[in-house]
Amino acid sequence: MEKCPKIGINSLKIREFGGIIDASEVEIIELGLDENFLEEEKEKELLSKATELISAFGVGFTIHAPHSDSEIERIRVDFSTNDRKNFAVMEKVLKIAAKIEVRYIVIHPGNLTDSRKCRNLSIINLIRLSALAEEYGATLLLENLFDRAGRNKIGVLPGEILYIIEAVGSEHLKINLDIGHAFITSNAYGVSLDDYFELGEYINQFHLHDNFGIMKPEESMFWDRHLPLGLGKINFREVFKNIRKTDARNLILELKNSGKEDTLKSLAQIREFTKGLQWLTPVIAYYPEQTVESAR
Repeated sequence: MEKCPKIGINSLKIREFGGIIDASEVEIIELGLDENFLEEEKEKELLSKATELISAFGVGFTIHAPHSDSEIERIRVDFSTNDRKNFAVMEKVLKIAAKIEVRYIVIHPGNLTDSRKCRNLSIINLIRLSALAEEYGATLLLENLFDRAGRNKIGVLPGEILYIIEAVGSEHLKINLDIGHAFITSNAYGVSLDDYFELGEYINQFHLHDNFGIMKPEESMFWDRHLPLGLGKINFREVFKNIRKTDARNLILELKNSGKEDTLKSLAQIREFTKGLQWLTPVIAYYPEQTVESAR
């Protein structure tokens, strides 16, 4: 890695998108497409806000595409299914990305109801989608997920993510490593959090947030809470040492319910952690094919 990655935050926390901090606090904003952007007026509104922020503050954007857990059914995307809607929605995402010069688009691999069929469908769909992303000059970032009760996910363990990336075999499909999700998984299945960083040069972006590493839904107060750094149990000093092993271009603070003070403090921590660190040449470790079943 030649230089430190850009520091950013999810659009939920930016004032123009209903948040609590100014765009001037970050270098990059991850635009979450959670609303019905298929409507012409909603698309215009999103693009107008983004363009204003680019002009006023010089910030860049990444995009978080809709996924299988999106609340609005019309924009929901699940790559483990054979559904034309997946590509209709994603082509719209790519068109929006092109209009505001977005290079990186975060996607989720999908749900797991039949392990072999769903994983194979996800790979086939991602091959096709990566080719489409290449046409638009974009790079897709596959985000690692964690299992939820009754709704198993694809792309949970590091070996499984590597298997998908290598099976697709496209320079336009890389990884967005979500540290909160990885921490929950590491506690649930007894894998090391360090193992995720061995994905090395495939990792182009991070989602950074804290939690208590507990997956059980009945303990919802300890769920995937997207807390400010230091309010959970993740050792971020070790996380940032490991980030040096990757090809991270963006470090996105991805928070939900947090106040302005804690949000700014987390951004300051990220800047402090990255300042003066020597970035290493990223490498990729070998993993055998890995599934959640094999980790149980």
